[in-house]
Amino acid sequence: MNLHRLHCFMKVVEEGSITKAAAALQMTQPPLSILIRKFEEELDVTLFHRSGRNLELTPSGEFLYKQGKELLDIADNTEKQLGEYHEGIRGTVKIGCITSANLFILPTVIKRIHDETPHIVTHVSEGNSSYILEELRSLSIDIGIVRTSVRAEDIHTSTLLTEPLLLALPPNHPLCEKDSIEIDDLRNERFLLPTTSQGQGIADDVIEACHNSGFTPNIVYWGTETLPTLLMVMKGSGICFVPSCYRQFNSPDLPVLRHLASPTLQTKLSIITLRNRYMSSVSKRFLSITEEIAQKMVNLSNR
Repeated sequence: MNLHRLHCFMKVVEEGSITKAAAALQMTQPPLSILIRKFEEELDVTLFHRSGRNLELTPSGEFLYKQGKELLDIADNTEKQLGEYHEGIRGTVKIGCITSANLFILPTVIKRIHDETPHIVTHVSEGNSSYILEELRSLSIDIGIVRTSVRAEDIHTSTLLTEPLLLALPPNHPLCEKDSIEIDDLRNERFLLPTTSQGQGIADDVIEACHNSGFTPNIVYWGTETLPTLLMVMKGSGICFVPSCYRQFNSPDLPVLRHLASPTLQTKLSIITLRNRYMSSVSKRFLSITEEIAQKMVNLSNR
């Protein structure tokens, strides 16, 4: 159905005559009359009973007029929403992320998005790097946030932020009293480490630091989630390393967190996307806001 012709038909009905409608549409009467007849031919119905200059709606014309308002409203709204999708202020973005990103970055990102663009819907899936990579390659998510270094030809990786790794100690552990802790001080400790599912992660860096210091860490636990590991440390099962963002918890029910003086270990949070895959304006907006908030977090931690 030609929406321009529908609009002109609606105007003829509302103005009550071809002449008045033509003036309202800023056109002359003959072209408008021809347009209405072509509209009737297009629909294969008679919309008006014509008696001289008088026009009377047929039952088909009355039905179309009632439906026409809704059709034109839908068309106008669709055009508006299409523009919003193009501008990145309406749509859906699907994110896959690790726990720390979901805890410490996404709440601020999503609040900012909803404050600025309430018509964006965010779907978040949490999991380890292997899961996120699989979801990305299957096109189930648009963007991934991981902590491991992913090197693959089909994946584009960019660093979101870099932060220190902190040593998590049980309460009343002797090392809590030391002003400066070195990796060699952990020679006789039990290590609780995160499983590295893809690329190089925290465990790899810790093990390498131990080897460089002349010992092999006594690893008694491999896990996939940080919070359960911290609770195990709290109960005295061993020690672990966590990104400095976990300091935000500041809870007496969590282990003591200390900087490692030597060597200084760091971890990166990275954005991963599929190379050569079209990125919607909504996804670009999400990335821009996430990067801005991550940079503010870095600036605050450096003060």
